[in-house]
Amino acid sequence: MSADPSALEWRDEKVLIIGRASPEPSRTHIETVCTGGITEGGEVLRLYPIPLRYLDAGSKYKLWTWAKFTIQKNPSDRRKESYRVRDGSIQILAEVKDWSERFALLEKAVFPNREVLDELYDKDWTSVGVVEIDLVDFSATPRKKDWEKSKPHIRQSHLYIQRKPLEQLPFEMRIKFRCHNNPACKGHTSALIGWQYMEAFRNFRGEYGSDENAFEVLRQKIHASFADARKRSFALMGTHSRYPSWMVAELYFIEKNLPGRLF
Repeated sequence: MSADPSALEWRDEKVLIIGRASPEPSRTHIETVCTGGITEGGEVLRLYPIPLRYLDAGSKYKLWTWAKFTIQKNPSDRRKESYRVRDGSIQILAEVKDWSERFALLEKAVFPNREVLDELYDKDWTSVGVVEIDLVDFSATPRKKDWEKSKPHIRQSHLYIQRKPLEQLPFEMRIKFRCHNNPACKGHTSALIGWQYMEAFRNFRGEYGSDENAFEVLRQKIHASFADARKRSFALMGTHSRYPSWMVAELYFIEKNLPGRLF
């Protein structure tokens, strides 16, 4: 089925950043960061390719920042949230600091459970959503791919840009969980690919001296966050580009008794 031509037009969109995957090597963009966002109207977006670490300071967005993007529906990606970003179009607008306001925006992307996301993926290619979850386990498994073999261009020099170091983690982080709002949920296991968790691991390794020690510290912190009875736990999930394997790009721990917004 051919795409609606009007849907392929470039447009400007104000987007709140709600998740950033860890950078991956790219043949054409040096490296890219897949980014999750939500518009003021509640539309959930997947934005890429974005060489975030190589952008000018005025374009380097963080979590919970509003930014303006010029975007186009990616005609080669059937997932309905996937949009391309025009080079040089990103403008940082403001940061949302209040957790009540953050959650009022985030909850527009909340789905009842992962099982509903599975059904919607089969129905209309829904491939991004937020789900309330309960942690079962957080672990590390041997990584399936080696960038040095699968992406040899990571070693190639660039004519105009100095490459920044980009390290692949020695393992994959895996989070096992159950959907909080579905008593019939049998459990799910997903890769945790969020940027902040990769950086936390690297920082802990520098502080505690080894991969094993660093991961253990991170594991304890993740478990402690989920164990906090004062908070609800949510995960931002998205599918792989080629198959319906759901990954977790961000975790949110939200106070149960947030004050209401004043506007």
